[in-house]
Amino acid sequence: MKSLLILRHAKTQPDAPAGDHARELTERGRRNAAAMGAYIHSLTGPPDAIITSDATRALQTAEIVAPAVGYTAPLTVEPRIYGADVETLLALVRSILDEVNCAMIVGHNPGFEDLAEALAGNHDGDVRLPTSGLAVLEFDVDRWDAARRGTGRLREVATPRTIA
Repeated sequence: MKSLLILRHAKTQPDAPAGDHARELTERGRRNAAAMGAYIHSLTGPPDAIITSDATRALQTAEIVAPAVGYTAPLTVEPRIYGADVETLLALVRSILDEVNCAMIVGHNPGFEDLAEALAGNHDGDVRLPTSGLAVLEFDVDRWDAARRGTGRLREVATPRTIA
């Protein structure tokens, strides 16, 4: 069994004076990221890997979530997540090391909503991930390269509002 935690970055500053890639979290975003980290810890415990976009807002989210979930290993920074389409994200999931049973990826929409929809074989509606939104998927596979469209079970979608 493999579990994938798809976490959208937390709330960011609305303007991008240094460009979109450099947008930073707001105070609300920092609070929501910490709250989601605590929630994830209660749900799954620490993941075996955290893979994050290199965009500032995603990296900051991952840096706040990691200690809240009890994750102590280095973060894996993956530049391909920023601006990725669903096919790129599916390839990324399939490339996760097989010794990882629970992986968290931190990044952006619309790719993350599209990824959750593509993987969730038991879900007919749209998966909506607002900032700090989390989709939890499970796969009855031994190897990540077996994770394909429709092979996952959407266990939960959580947001800062639904966990409050």
